[in-house]
Amino acid sequence: MMAEATRQENIFRRRGRPTAGAAQARTDEMLRVAGELFEHNGFEGVSMGAVARAAQVSKTTLYARYPDKMALFRAISSYACRLPAGRIASVVTRGRDPRAVLEDFACAIVETTGRGEADRFLRLAIFEARRFPDVAAQILAESRAVIAPLEDYLARLVGEGIIAGHDPALLADQFVALLSGGPAGLLAPTPDAGHDGERLRRSLDLFFLGTGLVTARGGDALRASAMT
Repeated sequence: MMAEATRQENIFRRRGRPTAGAAQARTDEMLRVAGELFEHNGFEGVSMGAVARAAQVSKTTLYARYPDKMALFRAISSYACRLPAGRIASVVTRGRDPRAVLEDFACAIVETTGRGEADRFLRLAIFEARRFPDVAAQILAESRAVIAPLEDYLARLVGEGIIAGHDPALLADQFVALLSGGPAGLLAPTPDAGHDGERLRRSLDLFFLGTGLVTARGGDALRASAMT
């Protein structure tokens, strides 16, 4: 298997240098495969050789990118955190009703955090957090960066008096927790699309109620905000 992987890589090299997009796709696939192995076997149950075989690359290639298993585990943590970033950052906020904007943020969060590889690896990272607190801290920091567009938008709404609250970071955390279901959401089986839609609707209703977006005063503020 390893000889075949090396042979395929040599053929690939002779055909020319891959594009940046192709190289990134290849790396992402390697991380996805490695993440599945860690998920099913735990950190101790996975070897670099097993990852190389499953990803159909040589151990030389794998070690060139990740010098040890811990470096690979860190890279998968970053990969899992990156998955929702583009979708969340693409939400348009200017000139729109805040309720519609927050609904778009909610859809982005549910769509991307519900992707199998991100959700499954997050469960594993939580399980290993006591052994690897630095990895847990890394995931928390990178997750915070991913939801920064949501936090910035909530800070704007708080500043304009459109929603109640004094801490946009806490509001963003509560928003995400409502949508993800918190610990119960991580422990529950993967829901179907209908369940996701119902959870999204109920979570938005609760968030809007708690922040005052459903009050008459809030409605007037929303119309004014949509014009800016």
